[in-house]
Amino acid sequence: MKKFLFIISVLLLIILTACSNSESNLTSENTTKESTQVENEELAKVSQVTNWFAEAEHGGLYAAMNQGYYEDEGLEMTIESGGPQVSAIQLVATGQHQFGMADADQILIARSEGIPLVAIATIFQKNPLALFTHEGDVLNTPTDLSNKTLYKIPGLPYWEFIKTKFNPENVNEMTYTGSLSPFMTEKGSANQGYITSESFSLEAENFGYESNLIADFAGYNPYVMTLFTTEDYMNKHPDIVAAYVKASVDGYNYYKDHSEEINPYIQEFNPDYSLEMFNYSADQSREFIFGGDAETNGMGYMSGERWKILKEQLVEAGLLEDSFDETQAFTTEFLPK
Repeated sequence: MKKFLFIISVLLLIILTACSNSESNLTSENTTKESTQVENEELAKVSQVTNWFAEAEHGGLYAAMNQGYYEDEGLEMTIESGGPQVSAIQLVATGQHQFGMADADQILIARSEGIPLVAIATIFQKNPLALFTHEGDVLNTPTDLSNKTLYKIPGLPYWEFIKTKFNPENVNEMTYTGSLSPFMTEKGSANQGYITSESFSLEAENFGYESNLIADFAGYNPYVMTLFTTEDYMNKHPDIVAAYVKASVDGYNYYKDHSEEINPYIQEFNPDYSLEMFNYSADQSREFIFGGDAETNGMGYMSGERWKILKEQLVEAGLLEDSFDETQAFTTEFLPK
């Protein structure tokens, strides 16, 4: 009888132990699932649209993705490439993306048209936009564009400023789609482009060229590739905006010294560009991004004086009213201190 009771006790102990382990495993599984769910819920899903196909000038944004800086700041980020037919301003204004990339003059004009955008940081301190001509065809002033064909992206304010201030005559305006072939085959023509990118493409073809930076050539130097959002989103989600700016600035600071590491990753989003081009553009962009006021105030910095000068130039070009308040178009409050 004692032996029987002992066997029964052992069996009960085994059953109780198994139930206890099962409950413990179930609790552990549930805890893991809940922890993963909470972790995923903590990441705010946001997206941004750039101003062009993925390129080295966007390197800091992709570095922030690659290095996990957006996730570190609680963001699940998606980047959509822009292009000649993509309006980042419209996509952000209509809520399809939370953040976008556009030049400072585009931000001011958008606000004057009732689109309440706010620049929250800038990528380029100096405008890298240039006009390219064939070798030996030197432009001394913008007036020398008279009687030439100019391949340009439609709607960019720099051209309205040049036309108003310098009055080049009989310019045949053609749309620049990203291909330099029409410019290269038409002697006497001019083509807009970034000195950090298009110059590589021309040199790769052993094509002789002249170039003039718009900032030096015409005195037109808006902040280029500003990061922006809408007033409404900024006011409703200041923490997300601050997280986005910090991660993006951290990304550019990383990309500055690690571009060759990040460029193969960027190329995955734009295989049409060679690694040689990415590396070239990264080297050429460095001074435009980290020079100027960024040297003392940090990457992304914007000054009220520069915005004021730009506003005055756009008023001169007939693109803004004199009463327009440019101070509402940008903020530096989200930049890392």
